[in-house]
Amino acid sequence: MQAFFGTRLLCLFLLFISPALSVHAEDFGSALARVDQLEDRGELKPALEILEELNRTHPDNPSVLYRFSNVYADLVDTAPEKEQRTLAKQALTYAQRAVTGAPYDAKAHLALAIAYGKMADFVDNRTKMEYSKYVKSEAERAVRLDPKLDDGYEVLARWHFEMATLNPILAGIARILYGDLPPASKEQAFENFNKAIAISPNNIGYHAEYAKALEKSGQVQAAKAEWRKVLQLPPQDDEDRRYQREAAAKLR
Repeated sequence: MQAFFGTRLLCLFLLFISPALSVHAEDFGSALARVDQLEDRGELKPALEILEELNRTHPDNPSVLYRFSNVYADLVDTAPEKEQRTLAKQALTYAQRAVTGAPYDAKAHLALAIAYGKMADFVDNRTKMEYSKYVKSEAERAVRLDPKLDDGYEVLARWHFEMATLNPILAGIARILYGDLPPASKEQAFENFNKAIAISPNNIGYHAEYAKALEKSGQVQAAKAEWRKVLQLPPQDDEDRRYQREAAAKLR
């Protein structure tokens, strides 16, 4: 009887144990997969706990480093304003280390593109435009290394759209840095959105960002079709639910 209750208590303990404490019981690949699942669901704190443990047992591993970058980049969106710049800087530092350690890893380059994009919100206009070059070059490198990397196409889509619709001040800085505006167009933006959606058709974020771009381009009916898809798909995290609330408002 004592053994039975002892076993039950152990099971209860294991149910509530911190995710990081169980990393030793699983292999490295499984732990990374758990981080990805947690990040996809927006459960960023437990994802960080696992990554911190993995970093102790596998220091400077690029697969750990770029995931750190991704999680910190995600945290920027929901953190208090005073913490956002620090988180963006951490995302950039981890991504740079990941690319240094794994120069042919598509996801490391994608993490670096995303991190530069996040950091661009916290720098002056000239630096913002310098970082925009890195966003494009790193995202292009990522999809060359892995043509099925849907996130890479989405980053390129947003880059092309933003560059094609620059405000006059940033456009002037871009001309100074590039000699002229870098080649970008709404058509290339739409093409890259469609590539991302073709690879991952159930990604709510892709449909929502595509809808916004279409709407800003005056393609109202096409935008509404994308917003309807946003409402039809099952949400995976809080960001998806925010997109769905936005879609519902757009379709009223």
